[in-house]
Amino acid sequence: MTAIVVVGRNRLADWPLLPAGYALAALLLLALAAAARQRPGSGPVAVIRFAAPLLVLPFVYSAAAETVLVLHGRFVDDVVLAWERALFGGSPNVAVVSAGSPPLTELLTLCYFSYYGCFLLPIVLYIRGRKALAERYLFAAMTTLLICYLGFIAVPLAGPVLATPELATAYRPSGYLITSLQNQIMATFDPPGACFPSPHVAGAWITLLCLRRHVSARARLALGALTAGLTAAVVYDWYHYLSDVAAGLAVALTVHFVIGRYAARRPVQATRSRVPHAAHR
Repeated sequence: MTAIVVVGRNRLADWPLLPAGYALAALLLLALAAAARQRPGSGPVAVIRFAAPLLVLPFVYSAAAETVLVLHGRFVDDVVLAWERALFGGSPNVAVVSAGSPPLTELLTLCYFSYYGCFLLPIVLYIRGRKALAERYLFAAMTTLLICYLGFIAVPLAGPVLATPELATAYRPSGYLITSLQNQIMATFDPPGACFPSPHVAGAWITLLCLRRHVSARARLALGALTAGLTAAVVYDWYHYLSDVAAGLAVALTVHFVIGRYAARRPVQATRSRVPHAAHR
């Protein structure tokens, strides 16, 4: 990301602040790693070191959003909107709202709001002693989100509300408390350009894919329901285009597949490396 900032510095105001921020984030990670080596028996230090990537994630997200125009120099919502209209004969955002209601809006937005819990799950797993699972899940989630952040630059989108304000005013659904809260969070903390692929869809699906075989049937059902609701909510609530959803799902599936293949090969490689060693004894 620092290299992208440096290459595209002519299109970034105050660009030196971004590499400085990345450097500080790296120093924080290194300092926590050093603290963990100096105090190997400290549980709190180990937990904080494990959670370090999550601690720097808000900065990385906002910094990535600052760089979305370095490649194209503009948002390309018009291209995506034209493609979706040609493929679907209209706007999927408008179509899904036609069957909605305020209670449905509140339910789907609650599913969307549950996404923030994904960032607590690896810490909970780590504290409860499931460190190997927590580390695999955190690595998969961070990889998934980093790919999404790079996607922001490849396909910079302002989002349905900003790109089509007239349609958003006419068709965006209304809800109750959770909907108002989430809309306020989006307006305050969600910068333009952080759309493609949808990090919410990608993050929710990588969570489900990583944990579905390691939790109870009831927890698996809850994760599946929340993930399905979130996937629908991002289009229904006008936070993302349907294209963002498809891309986010593709990222999560690809990361899960690649990590799964690599994890499956490691025991085989370890076994092969032990066999020649044993033969020389």
